[in-house]
Amino acid sequence: MPKGPKHVTVVVAGSGGQKHEVEILPGVTTRDLLEQLGLTGYLSKLDDPAPFGENEELFSRVKDGDKLVVSPNTPVATR
Repeated sequence: MPKGPKHVTVVVAGSGGQKHEVEILPGVTTRDLLEQLGLTGYLSKLDDPAPFGENEELFSRVKDGDKLVVSPNTPVATR
């Protein structure tokens, strides 16, 4: 039996509340989702700051209703 889409909210960090309600289907990767939304950056779950890999398949990693965050690609300062 085919699985239906999972509905998630993607929030853009630092945007003042810009968010996108999207459906995740089996096979969709982080890159696919960001390209669909016209965004760049790192995608992670709201409650887990570890970013998903660029080619990571998202369907098995998210639950229906999850909130995801896109953080900008910013250089990390090193000392």
